[in-house]
Amino acid sequence: MKIGLALSGGAARGIAHIGVLKYLEELGVKPAFVAGTSAGSIVGALYCSGKSVDQLSKIASTITWKDLINFSFPKIGIIDSKNLLKIIKEQLGEITFEDLEIPLLVNAVDLVSGEEIVIEEGPVAEAVVASCAVPGIFTPVKWKQYLLVDGGLLDNVPAVHLESKNIDFKIAVNVGAQSPLQKEPGNIFEILIQSYDIVRRDRYMPAYESADTIIEPELGDIAFHDTSKPGVLIDRGYDAARKVLNQKSFKKKRSFWSFFSQEKNK
Repeated sequence: MKIGLALSGGAARGIAHIGVLKYLEELGVKPAFVAGTSAGSIVGALYCSGKSVDQLSKIASTITWKDLINFSFPKIGIIDSKNLLKIIKEQLGEITFEDLEIPLLVNAVDLVSGEEIVIEEGPVAEAVVASCAVPGIFTPVKWKQYLLVDGGLLDNVPAVHLESKNIDFKIAVNVGAQSPLQKEPGNIFEILIQSYDIVRRDRYMPAYESADTIIEPELGDIAFHDTSKPGVLIDRGYDAARKVLNQKSFKKKRSFWSFFSQEKNK
């Protein structure tokens, strides 16, 4: 059985994806393909490169927003994307998509044409940074003839891209769409991130129609920029995956658990 995994954007909340991967591993499930957007592209790239869930957890506990700060305004972004590129390369090196242990794609948006750009070849680190370049916050990334920004601008849960990958069961993990903030934004960074999330909240329907099941950890009480709670985020992702994937049947299409159990018992 080939499992496809779509990991959404969600800034620091993307750490919750690690918890989902942890639960899947406990089930003995290894994704056959991963599609990632923004923070989901970071977790996806690290995991597809061969890093374990424990390694991902350690990485999540050591990186903070302060590591990314290198103000570049007033030009084309508050934070220079080169800092994120440096951090990603420290973990991945110069690995290409062709070198990955698990096939991966990431998406971004061309700021000039407004089109979604799907990347499945070339250096992974550069593609991941392009997928994370939130407009106005991170500087856009030049890739081939494109000027790329965050893929979540058009498709924050890239499950639709799994449809052409010969996948038996598609799981989408959405750490982006949440209830309204429980407290007012306190700085320009929080305002930009929250505004960006509000704009894209109504754009999840294609993913929800494409995926066989959706995992949505409860993260409304954790701000997008809050990297101080990696353990909490991982636990929330784990609990959400266990709750959804332990159900005997799903409202959508077919049962992962019954299908997986049949395959496992063959």
